[in-house]
Amino acid sequence: MKRLLTAVPLCVIALLPLEALADASADAQRQALVQHAIASGQWDTPISHLRSLYARTGNVAVRSDLIALLIRAERLEEALSTCAGCSMEDLTAHELLDLGGAARRQGEPDLALAYFTSLAHREPEEPAAWLGQALVYIDQGRYVLAETALKRYEILAGPTLEALEARGYLAAETDNALAELQARQALVERQPDSPNEIRALYRLAVSLGASEPARELFERYPDLFSASDALWLRYYEGVNDIRLGIHLEDHRSIERGLGKLDLVLGSEELDPGLRLQAERDKVVALAQLRRFDEAEILSQQLLQQFGSLPSYVLRARAHALNGLGHPEQAIPIYQAMLRDEPERGADLSDPLYESLFFSYTDARRHREAQHLLEEWRRAEPAYRRDFTGTTHIENPNLQKVLLLDTMLMAWRGNERQAQVQVDAYLTEAPANPYLWLLRGDISRWRGWFEQAQADYRHAASLLGPEHRDTPHHGELIARLQQGLWRGTVAQIRHELDTAKPSVSRDNLEREWQEQRAAELALSVRRSDGQGGGSTQASREWLSDVVFRSPRDDRGSRYYLQHRHQYGTFDEGSLRAGYAIAGYEWNLFPNHVTLAAGHGLQLNDEPHFSATLRHDFTEHVAVTLGTEYNSLTTPLRALNDDVHANRYHVALTYRHDERRTLGAEVSLTDFDDGNLRRSVLGYWEERLYQRDRWLLAATGWLGGSRNDEVSASYYNPERDTHLSGELVLEYAHPLGYRQTFTQGISVGTGQYWQHGETREETWSLGYHQRWEFQPGISLEYGIARERAVYDGQAEHDTVLTGALVWRFP
Repeated sequence: MKRLLTAVPLCVIALLPLEALADASADAQRQALVQHAIASGQWDTPISHLRSLYARTGNVAVRSDLIALLIRAERLEEALSTCAGCSMEDLTAHELLDLGGAARRQGEPDLALAYFTSLAHREPEEPAAWLGQALVYIDQGRYVLAETALKRYEILAGPTLEALEARGYLAAETDNALAELQARQALVERQPDSPNEIRALYRLAVSLGASEPARELFERYPDLFSASDALWLRYYEGVNDIRLGIHLEDHRSIERGLGKLDLVLGSEELDPGLRLQAERDKVVALAQLRRFDEAEILSQQLLQQFGSLPSYVLRARAHALNGLGHPEQAIPIYQAMLRDEPERGADLSDPLYESLFFSYTDARRHREAQHLLEEWRRAEPAYRRDFTGTTHIENPNLQKVLLLDTMLMAWRGNERQAQVQVDAYLTEAPANPYLWLLRGDISRWRGWFEQAQADYRHAASLLGPEHRDTPHHGELIARLQQGLWRGTVAQIRHELDTAKPSVSRDNLEREWQEQRAAELALSVRRSDGQGGGSTQASREWLSDVVFRSPRDDRGSRYYLQHRHQYGTFDEGSLRAGYAIAGYEWNLFPNHVTLAAGHGLQLNDEPHFSATLRHDFTEHVAVTLGTEYNSLTTPLRALNDDVHANRYHVALTYRHDERRTLGAEVSLTDFDDGNLRRSVLGYWEERLYQRDRWLLAATGWLGGSRNDEVSASYYNPERDTHLSGELVLEYAHPLGYRQTFTQGISVGTGQYWQHGETREETWSLGYHQRWEFQPGISLEYGIARERAVYDGQAEHDTVLTGALVWRFP
């Protein structure tokens, strides 16, 4: 009732004409109008009366109330223009404070700062003046001045709610997430029933990865959060697991995070914005787990739907494309990212230069990789500051560039110099595990498997237990390539089951699959001779088809072989062949091959053979072999019902990846009483290799001695031949591990036959080779040759072809 009685005179006053109010004092009218406005919530009529009253009286108190009501009515521009011509000295403290706030809300920070600063000069103990200045300084990005003003406010007013809110605002603007979190927590403690502050703290916690505090809030105040909030919380928990897993190189954490994203994406209440975020982060997780097919499929779907991807997803997609063997598609992605964010090229945690380098090398664009390293090296100082920013340390990126440069040197064909370079680095840093790891790789590429294993073990001894996968996988690959399968395969299976996803694990799995793969090999040779010699075929075919089964865990396997020979002689066409079953028995360092079969057509005898190869070292090997009904028996001998048994011993010395020497002595015992004694020595040298170019040479020196028997096959009493050949090849990449190679060969030699003059021999050939993924190669060629038989020259046109198909 009392409230009602109070309201009646206010309403009456408000409705009286201005003339009737003239008798009342200006203060009484001002108070009545303000009380009416506050009580009724209607601003327009009191503001209009106050403006008229101020125009008539010029009363400062009336002006102050008019400005206050205009601000409460959100008529900020009118409030600021009420006394536009007034100086700061003409305005009251309340007006300065109100106008400062209005100017800030109106987006005029300079004007707001002028009001607050004037108030602070007039009343330096007024906390609101310092708080206003602090907020404006934050708006302007002048954070040092904001901190100073805010501290002054806290001295005067203490840790008020307003101070906490200002602290939170300053922390948010300066990306000081921890300070903002602390401010929000303090606000919630002060206002435990404030839904807005609780929600704000929750959203900040989940965005910062503080999932435990966020879940505590979610469970403590379930009524404040929706099902959508629950999905966002699970999403952020998943993203945090993924980020932590990437940082710690923990694939289990990434898998947990991916599982949470899948739960989010499987929800029926998922909003489109969250779905997009979750799918983008899923691409990152899949790429990190090396599930490249899934990552690329999902990124393609996102591209088709939205037309573009953010840089962190593009980074993951490029990584997946590299893993899928599509470096040519990854290269433009990295290049575009570097154009947009050049500072990421030399980033310490994830330098894009390194990723682009490996894309170039996978695509065998070695010159571009070299130029990239040179550019990167120029951008890297010798020293960087540590995480404290106070101490200079050796620049890890520069060390990485030097390692990559050495690796590229080996890939471009100079393994020897690359190893020399690594050894030079090791004299300066003998405890660097990554140098030892690289040394192991280079030793393995050079075929020095024992040395490679020692290097890998030394690298592992310098690494922590969680980083020993790479050297251990390298050691297992070296053992496979060396032929030491016994005990190795069990370790490989264990690694493939337990090791975290990595490049080295993928390389180990691929090497094992390719080494044990079944194989079908077909080869054919056709020659068409022209000349006066009557002892050779004018047309001759030789074909081989060999199927090799997959290797077992000891590296052994079975094989089947079919050989067919065809020739046209004066006496007509002749055909013969062999059908053989064999077993390659790996008893490293011994390798035994046993075979049995039967001749076909002209060849009606069984066939048996046994070969033993013993590797004394990784450089020296000796081979002993015997054949009953030898595969080298000439067609004309078979036509005469003459068969041959062959016994041979060979010595091979492999110096390194560039040079191999060998010698062989053989005895061929023919049924017609002839014993052929043959000696052959050879030398193979890689003279030059640079990127796609290869120049190689081979030299032969050999001879034979035969008994004097009447034979239709070629059977000189004694002969000697010396010859050499140069091969120049150019390889054109067709894709990852896919190559088209073409080459030319030029050979020349001398031939001596007892009773005949010395003659010159030569050859000129051209060949092409296609290597297709995952294990198909096709090679064919044509050559023109000059040979000599019984003093007469014969010119042959030789066609060759070979197909090898490996299928894991």
